[in-house]
Amino acid sequence: MTGKFRAWLSVILLLLGTCFCLHASWLPTKAWLAEKLIQRSWHHFEQTGEKLKPWPWADTHAIALLNFTRLQQQIVVLNGGDASTLAFSAGAIAPFNQTRSHLPFVVAGHRDSHFSLLSEVQMKDIISLSDDTGHSQLYQVESLEIIDSEHQQLNLEQADNGLVLITCYPFNAVAAGGALRYVIKARRLTE
Repeated sequence: MTGKFRAWLSVILLLLGTCFCLHASWLPTKAWLAEKLIQRSWHHFEQTGEKLKPWPWADTHAIALLNFTRLQQQIVVLNGGDASTLAFSAGAIAPFNQTRSHLPFVVAGHRDSHFSLLSEVQMKDIISLSDDTGHSQLYQVESLEIIDSEHQQLNLEQADNGLVLITCYPFNAVAAGGALRYVIKARRLTE
């Protein structure tokens, strides 16, 4: 090999390596930026009550904040339960997306990202739900169950004005999907 060929080969390999590194860092960078924009959307909503899309083309906005006291973790809840919402955070599912209602507040999320922490939630844990007015309501976990969505119905009306968190199960499954759902129900504590 000539010196000129080696130099060009080195440049080409360096460029390819750089491209692979940039490609590999794209998703983590996008996820980090989306999280920051969602937090900004929540803070704006919390302070003004005005809906602010995290990014201009988003079809959702922040509506609540879940604080898992014992786990010292927080999740901004977006409005909606469709795939484009759940790709970026947990989502409140209509018509159960009103924080002050006689209906339960129902939130879904992916088991391998935003709701992976549900595997650590225990009976009697306290979860705080904050809404746009700054009002916080405490809930205490009263049931942890696994439901086969193909054979069982999740009766949400029985949860009254409680909090229901739903994700796929099992948490360590290799493939996404499946019929099993992990459901956490928490009852509202007196204000």
